[in-house]
Amino acid sequence: MTSGSISPAVLQWAARQLAVTELRWVRTLPGGTHATTTVIGASNRSEFVLRQFPPGDDAVRREMRVLASLGGLGGLGALAPQLLAADPAGTVNGCPLIVTTLLPGLASITPADPQDFARQLGAALARIHSLPVNPELPDLFTEPAADSPLHSVWHELTNEPRVLTHNDFWSGNTVWLRGRLTGIVDWSGAGLAPRGYDLAWCRQDLVFLYDVTAAEEFTLAYDEAFGSPAPHVARWDYFAALKAYPRVETWAPNYTDLGRADLDGGGLRRRLTEWMLRLNAG
Repeated sequence: MTSGSISPAVLQWAARQLAVTELRWVRTLPGGTHATTTVIGASNRSEFVLRQFPPGDDAVRREMRVLASLGGLGGLGALAPQLLAADPAGTVNGCPLIVTTLLPGLASITPADPQDFARQLGAALARIHSLPVNPELPDLFTEPAADSPLHSVWHELTNEPRVLTHNDFWSGNTVWLRGRLTGIVDWSGAGLAPRGYDLAWCRQDLVFLYDVTAAEEFTLAYDEAFGSPAPHVARWDYFAALKAYPRVETWAPNYTDLGRADLDGGGLRRRLTEWMLRLNAG
């Protein structure tokens, strides 16, 4: 991507919103396919994150609502980006736009110490799930179609209490600096769901990236930080695997762009199949 990928009108809009003279494209951030995510910079070397969503997408409006409650005391503090500007209706160029602070560090899924990496993810997720619940957020764990393979599992789990839920809590939506977790990004899909919803999604990601041991380290750290074990983890693992099954190959760019070329479509399908066989055997 070049600077031409951001229209002058968008850069001018963002400059007005941020009260700076001029903004320029700096670099494109890898690891996501939902939005185009770029770093933009001012002449004083300040840098910000600009995300552009497809026309008609409601993600910006949803993310605005979530980010307003994440920062400050009692929230995630520096782990959450701050909302700086937004055009949820896409009035500037037809695409919904959002500008946030740039968190220190980079997305990383190739840590030197995968076990410590997993433990930090677990502690961070417990912190999210401990935040106050905003009843205005949507319930994410809604009833699947009656003929869906997800339906019977949903029925077993749906009465669990809801918590604030990221809805795509995997390693690629986190930011790291010198081996330490410094941020959690992409809050556009956040809502309410039982604890296992996020937990199993990240466990599955760690199985793809490493192995079951990393997933268990993550869960132990989560349980300790939250103060009680998450219930029915095995059933949540099965639910997450069923969700992934129809589309796991489409996630390949998220992994390959961040340095895991082995996790192409075939690699992801193979690992998911092995994981599901293990779950069924258990």
